[in-house]
Formats: sequence, C-alpha cells, structure tokens
Amino acid sequence: MSVIAIDNMLLWIIIVGIIGLILLIAEALMPGFGMFGILGTICVLGSTVMAGMKYGFGVFLILVAALIILALIFIRVAQTKGVYDKFVLKEVLDTKDFDESVLQGIEGKKGITITTIQPYGKMEIEGKQIDVCSEGGYIEKNKSVEIVQVKGKTVVVKEIVS
Repeated sequence: MSVIAIDNMLLWIIIVGIIGLILLIAEALMPGFGMFGILGTICVLGSTVMAGMKYGFGVFLILVAALIILALIFIRVAQTKGVYDKFVLKEVLDTKDFDESVLQGIEGKKGITITTIQPYGKMEIEGKQIDVCSEGGYIEKNKSVEIVQVKGKTVVVKEIVS
C-alpha cells in the first residue's frame, strides 16, 4: 500500500485556493455587499503568494498567468452565455435633467398642496405639479402654501394660515 505524502504547506495552498474560488463563485451568483468577492480574492491571492514563497518565483509567475487566463475565460464565457448582461448596464438614459427655468419667478406665488409635506411633498401651482420642501415641518394635503424660497431645484414653502 503506497501513501502519497503531501507537504503540509501544499495542502494549505490548495485548500485556501479552493476556498477562494468558491467564495468568488458565490459572489458572482449572489447579489450582495461584495464580502464574498473580497474574501475570495484575498484567499486566491494568498494561496498564490504562499505557493510563490514555498516553490519559487517561477511558480508564482505561472500561477499569476494562470489566474489571468482563468479570469479572461470566465469573462468570455459569461459574455457568450448572457450572464455578463445581468451585471453590466447597457441601456443609455436619454431623459433630460430637470429644467430649472420652470422655477424662475415663482417665489412668492401661492398654491395648494396635493400631498402631505413632511418635509417633502408636492404642490400644484398654475396647473403644474412641483416637488417642494416645507419651511417648518408637516403640512397637510389640500392646504394653501406660499413659495418662500427657490434655491437650485429646491422649492421651499410655508403654510398660509388664514
């Protein structure tokens, strides 16, 4: 009966590398914070560095080249299988940013709240709906308000107490 003797360091290099690959695959399959990806990268790089320290710089360079080739193959397979499209946004948003000129000259005008404002909500003025911010806190729906300040895209209103 022959027993293959495996060096303890080689065993740890293999175990840490496999754990790293499992963590990287888990990161690719499960959405999340990225902790699996960070730990997986640390494990794979750690096993590569350990192999380089134990077996020399040549082995280190071979492993780095193998990791780069594996990463490129993984990306290519992901692109051809459609997995890549789930991670990369290809749509271009053609919508126009908010036109601030709509807010010119409305300071001092009065309107009616169409939602509660706590402290943000909507009001209607001259048939247009505008997002507004309350000057002093909560304002109920269907209350008369006056625009007291326009700063950039922020319209500040206060309730008109009759």
